[in-house]
Amino acid sequence: MAAFDSAPGTRSIFRRDPTRLLQIVEEIYHIKDLDTLLEKVLFEARKFINAEAGTLYLAAGRYLYFSYVQNEALFREDQPKDKYIYSNKRLLIDKNSLSGYVAGTGDSLLIDDVYDISSNVSYQFNPDFDKKTSYKTQSILIVPLETTDHLILGVLQLINAKNEENQVIPFSMQDRLYITEFARNAANAIERAKLSREMVLRMVELAALRDPYETSNHAKRVGAYSVELYEAWALRHGVEDRKIKHTKEVLRNAAILHDVGKVALSDVLLKKPGGLGKDEITQMKSHTIHGARLFKYVHSPWDRMASEVALNHHERWDGRGYPGKIDNIFARGIRFGPGKRGKEIPLAARIVALADVYDALMSKRSYKDSWKEEQAVRYIRVQSGRQFDPELVALFRRIYDTIRAIRKRYS
Repeated sequence: MAAFDSAPGTRSIFRRDPTRLLQIVEEIYHIKDLDTLLEKVLFEARKFINAEAGTLYLAAGRYLYFSYVQNEALFREDQPKDKYIYSNKRLLIDKNSLSGYVAGTGDSLLIDDVYDISSNVSYQFNPDFDKKTSYKTQSILIVPLETTDHLILGVLQLINAKNEENQVIPFSMQDRLYITEFARNAANAIERAKLSREMVLRMVELAALRDPYETSNHAKRVGAYSVELYEAWALRHGVEDRKIKHTKEVLRNAAILHDVGKVALSDVLLKKPGGLGKDEITQMKSHTIHGARLFKYVHSPWDRMASEVALNHHERWDGRGYPGKIDNIFARGIRFGPGKRGKEIPLAARIVALADVYDALMSKRSYKDSWKEEQAVRYIRVQSGRQFDPELVALFRRIYDTIRAIRKRYS
């Protein structure tokens, strides 16, 4: 049990360990995946000062966008869909809302009771969330995510500090100092992770120049579906937590880039109306090989998985997929081999195959309308053991609330 300080005239507060804060900063600097980093930043900030809830916003233009929401009183740890709640909402950066004020001015806010804010300030607390959920927000600490170059990337908002008796108490000035310093380091890590993600998405945008259906939102959805499916699979198989976190980081980018090989195809082919001839179909299928060839640094876990996914995400569980077994993807005049079957297909590719097909079914294309949800889910179920790994289909159905929440986030 943690020790806590008490002083005359103040409420009990937990003693913070600055050594632990330095360890957390070291950990976040090693996280390369943006989503993993954002979730970690919010979680560790809350735990360090024993806050019950929190929100991490990222800034874009004149708005703050909800990136992650955590609330121990409302959201269960075994319900991953909860972290996507409100993630498609936004706030205007102005001096009227609490977080908008912090993002606009760069000043932090420490408020003991949000329902008792002085009338001589511009900002006010919006009670809508409390009313909808019957939650009671009381104390709040909001700090800017400001880089060393004074760029404000977003806002870190922590809600309801707790003491050892689990009572809501005000945040302290010490909390404010620690979290402000932590947020500054976190902002620098987020800036680097954002740059890496933007480079990945630019590769998707290059593919979109050829194929208009390869949009960044489609890629983000496939990446998010894949990560959640993998985590469900890994937990079922008793994979250790450290390996799960590492694999999720690598898998998300690999899934986002699953169709990047289309940059090597003619846009005339990709945008051709009507059916394709036999040779054109072969050219179209070759995007799997072109994509795999882009990731040739086999000693990099990131390249290895990206290559596996690009090459194999059109293989089928029943062996009727493509491009099949090929000895050397860098050889000239490659011919497709017999399809890989079952677990011959790498796990990451089996996951992305399901995620990609589901999202394609749910998306409107020039040659088809989007499917109704029940139709798409039924198709996935029927293709269990045929097109898709039956275990993954079962997991997909089990976490479908999370899948739906992701689709809404990136709609």
